[in-house]
Amino acid sequence: MTKNCRLCGGGKLQPLIDLGPMPIAHRLASRVDGDTPLYPFRVFFCPGCGLSQITDPIDPEILYGDYNYCFSEWKSQPHMANEIEVIGAAIDGAAVFEVGCNDGMFLNALKEVGISDVTGVEPNPYAVAHAHERGLNVHEGMLTLELSHEIVARRGKFKAVAARQVLEHLQDLDGFFDCVDVLLDDDGHLFIDIPDFGTALKMGDVSALWEEHVSYFTSEVITATLVHYGYEPEEELRYNFSGGTVAVLAKRTGKAGNGGKFARAAADLAEDAGSYHSKADEYGKALREGLSKASEAGFRIVIYGVGARSCVLVNGLSLGSHIDFVVDDQEERQGKFMPGCSLEIRPPWVLAEDLRPTVCLLAVNNENDAKVTVRVKTLLGDQVIVLTLLSPADIHKELDRLPQA
Repeated sequence: MTKNCRLCGGGKLQPLIDLGPMPIAHRLASRVDGDTPLYPFRVFFCPGCGLSQITDPIDPEILYGDYNYCFSEWKSQPHMANEIEVIGAAIDGAAVFEVGCNDGMFLNALKEVGISDVTGVEPNPYAVAHAHERGLNVHEGMLTLELSHEIVARRGKFKAVAARQVLEHLQDLDGFFDCVDVLLDDDGHLFIDIPDFGTALKMGDVSALWEEHVSYFTSEVITATLVHYGYEPEEELRYNFSGGTVAVLAKRTGKAGNGGKFARAAADLAEDAGSYHSKADEYGKALREGLSKASEAGFRIVIYGVGARSCVLVNGLSLGSHIDFVVDDQEERQGKFMPGCSLEIRPPWVLAEDLRPTVCLLAVNNENDAKVTVRVKTLLGDQVIVLTLLSPADIHKELDRLPQA
């Protein structure tokens, strides 16, 4: 555990929230009595730069040791075309390197629009195998200075480096930017795409936390971060993807130093950071009370979705005893149990086997809410009340949908 901020080095980190001992969200249990390891889940806020962060992360060997799937295989990315358009306009078809390229979906999409010189690096061997099947030049492993120098020595520098949904996973931010400096041309562009923690911070939404995300950026913080490391933001994009995403295209300047931007970002976020824990507690209490009243009134309570956000929310807010079971579309998850709370995961069609009144809690990202709501109402008709648990929707206002006594 470190007592210093991983971004600005400040030593006055303040507690944001402590969720207590928590299971690894993606590690579903095969039986209800499974011995599920628990790990501390504490998040801190840095008053020096505004970065929220986990200071005692789980050992990566433990956290990622059993990954055997690719996110790109099942997670739709409708914003990808716009990101490619932005990058393409900045580099005019020149070479692109992607950090954490998964199965190469983004690199392949770049090739399809005429950006043919693409390279990537990815630590997940399962994903790398899929990228190689696509004929892509993808290196297996973590990005290191040694690997960066080897790649540049072999094929030269790149006009753009992209890191999409990567920076939030990294414990060594200095090391990441050192590698980018090696890979990138002096006048090249860095494209960063990250989860936007701003709305969740304001609402007290714990579902935006995940043990794999050791750093929680907002628009203000990522802008200051890029300037700090010698990059000038040129374009900022926002997408309704995976809880809210902010992307920034920045040009390399080589002039490090944030010019007070860290202090301004921290000041802008300080009030929300100070009230985050109390808002989370308030929301959790109201949700549990609402579900108890619904259950007493004869409603069945189910959750739709077993992603990381769902697991953190259920365990972090002690919702397990208020839920009958969970449904999920992915066959690989069905028949297993949510870690920690041991809720059984069933296929969605089982909802129609019991037509009593149902409260269906959506734990899918907001961009999928409408589609899933239609599916649930098709199965249950007027017998179902649907509300979402996840920001950027107003989770506090969503509680008004619960049946009133």
